[in-house]
Amino acid sequence: MNSYERGFPVSDENPAIPATNGIASAEATSHPPAETGLSIATLKPRMAFKGKVTRVELGGVFVDIGVGVDGFLHISQIVSDKPVLRVADVFQVGDDVQVYVLRVNPKRKRIDLTMHKPSAYDWSNLEIGAKLSGVRVVSVESFGVFVDFDGPKHGLIPFNLMPKGVRPKVGDQIDDVWVVEVDESKRRIGLTMVEPPELPWEKIKKGNRYTGKVTRVERNAAYVDIGAEREGLVRVSSLGVGYNDMHAFVTEGEEVNVRVLKVDPNKRQIDLALDGLKADEYALSSGPDEQLSPFAAALQRAQRIKRAQMATAAEDRPAKKANPQNELLERTLQQMQAQKKDN
Repeated sequence: MNSYERGFPVSDENPAIPATNGIASAEATSHPPAETGLSIATLKPRMAFKGKVTRVELGGVFVDIGVGVDGFLHISQIVSDKPVLRVADVFQVGDDVQVYVLRVNPKRKRIDLTMHKPSAYDWSNLEIGAKLSGVRVVSVESFGVFVDFDGPKHGLIPFNLMPKGVRPKVGDQIDDVWVVEVDESKRRIGLTMVEPPELPWEKIKKGNRYTGKVTRVERNAAYVDIGAEREGLVRVSSLGVGYNDMHAFVTEGEEVNVRVLKVDPNKRQIDLALDGLKADEYALSSGPDEQLSPFAAALQRAQRIKRAQMATAAEDRPAKKANPQNELLERTLQQMQAQKKDN
């Protein structure tokens, strides 16, 4: 009586799968590998092969997959349209069979095979932020829904990570979800139906530099989209100059370079600074090169904006009393132009 008739020794790598060591395993056929460029040392779990049955045992069959050592397909890993009571009823020597590598131990020259097609995802290739398509709802709980996405276990979509008013039912298919949590130790996979931002909170650090677009400008601050969940805020106080109107420095829709001053994921706040600005560059003189200083350029830009705003307003209502700030800008530019002529 060989080892397969006495019962299977349990694998030390997975107690659910019988090991292939013992008398029968020692008798496994060794032969030159096929011209595939693969060997037992290069095999990885989940690899697919079309093999040929070389020997039939009570507990399974040995399969040549072309790597120089036969793999073992245990009876529990055989896929058939009816229960498998005798391996010989399913396979004969010389039969072709589609198999997948379950596990491999090069030192022991042991290859465990399965006919069950591996899931599209396992713990090793699930990444936070990954997009999964065509998932199916398998159960609905009070806190969310579980979905099958062909992974190591079902993923959970909490209700608070679904679009407002959306409540899927069992059997529904959801087009796209994104991975937000992968915890193999807790056997937990978290998903969301709300597309995450390009820049997650955990990647935003103090000192990071980004190029963003100005989405809104107020007197004391400007809002900049850097690809995060929330817009970042550039406060006029961060410029380090006496001028106190952000309109003079940025305009809505403009692309700017910014640097992160502070980030608070709990409060969903990002404080930014316009990158490359230096307080000592904002002088009222244009310098010996006869080019406008950044401050003068900002004044001119602010003046153009104000003039455009005033022209638009004048078409709809009678002109109002001149704004003291506009008069100050005008006088400042006139003084600068006069200084340039004197020099």
